[in-house]
Amino acid sequence: MDFFLTLQNVSVLFLLILIGIVIGRRDMIGERSQKQLTQLVLKVLMPATIILAMQQTLEVERIETMLQIILIMILCYGVITLGAFFVTRRYPLKPNQQDVHMVGLMLGNTSFMGYPIVLALLGEEGLFYAVITGGLVFEIVAWILGRMIIGRTGSLARSGSLRQALCNPGVISIAIGLVLFITQLRIPEPIYSTMRMLSGATSPLAMIVVGLMLSRSKMKEVLSQKTVYVSAAIKLLVTPLLLLLLLRSLGLSGMLQAIPVLKFAMPTAAYVAMFSAELGNDDKMASHLVFVTSLLSVLTIPLIASLIQL
Repeated sequence: MDFFLTLQNVSVLFLLILIGIVIGRRDMIGERSQKQLTQLVLKVLMPATIILAMQQTLEVERIETMLQIILIMILCYGVITLGAFFVTRRYPLKPNQQDVHMVGLMLGNTSFMGYPIVLALLGEEGLFYAVITGGLVFEIVAWILGRMIIGRTGSLARSGSLRQALCNPGVISIAIGLVLFITQLRIPEPIYSTMRMLSGATSPLAMIVVGLMLSRSKMKEVLSQKTVYVSAAIKLLVTPLLLLLLLRSLGLSGMLQAIPVLKFAMPTAAYVAMFSAELGNDDKMASHLVFVTSLLSVLTIPLIASLIQL
């Protein structure tokens, strides 16, 4: 991908994040309204985007590519989980804080930031592979493995379940889209046009909500934590670059290279902060990790994307 073209496409999204930060700093939208907007994106706009992206023609080549990306994603999560464990054990932090960083290195923002960025760079074809492969695998890893790791040292420990992993708007919309894709059923009018309009609002509103979230962070507290920057460097640069080199060495290009690399180049998922708060772990540190990685990804995502071979 061309660096400057990638930078231009991604910059549009990050300008929307900046607008969200300004809106939040000026208190034009409060925390309650922010949470309501988050629910709107997660439960209405994002599902519409996901289902529309899967309105593709059923082809053998598409199925083969989809299965290959799923396999790559599963293997990547396994290796990254092991690597994150050994790296974070060396952090001069309490065990519960090490666990927060470990999950922060594992889980990227695949939906709120990942889907709009994939759509901007790879179009609906790329988004199709992103939601049906990375999205499904991510949700299962997040709700079962991610919650388990954060919960084991949290004061309100509760383990994740397969039901929780599967019964959320993201996975349900993927399942609906998959059924429509396999059966080749087309969404009729006027439902299709309505969903298309909702889908058009997803990227702008999702990015503004990310900005609202970032506007609540206190910069002084964030800047004082060195381990957050170490994790940010590993999450945003080291992991995607190593993955890129590995996939290239295996002779993989196109979507087989682009989807996994872009997915693992995303900043830390908000799930990490939400799980930490729910399970009594260090949610403040988790929020700082989400903030710093999201902020620095403005620079790192265009760099990583420009190295991908389509």
